[in-house]
Amino acid sequence: MNMADMKIVRCISCDGYGWEDDEGDVRDCAWCDGTGYTYRDSDGIDHPIPAEDYGKIADELEQLEMQRMRELGYTGTAKNPEDQEIRKQNQSPDEA
Repeated sequence: MNMADMKIVRCISCDGYGWEDDEGDVRDCAWCDGTGYTYRDSDGIDHPIPAEDYGKIADELEQLEMQRMRELGYTGTAKNPEDQEIRKQNQSPDEA
């Protein structure tokens, strides 16, 4: 594999989570070895990232993970429990 031809992408198997859940059997994703990201070569084929590469690409992985978290709605700041959408959804009618 020529590193110059490789691009780091979100794992298509686990969508960046790094794990799979098969009816309660949770395990690391087999495609990305639990990292959530893979190398994609110039032919569009994904490859697990070798452990020895992590130090070289740590900053890029961190940026990709922050981007993924923002897509999920994470802002990095705490919200008052009254402002959290999940709590609003779970309120009984007389609490609203």
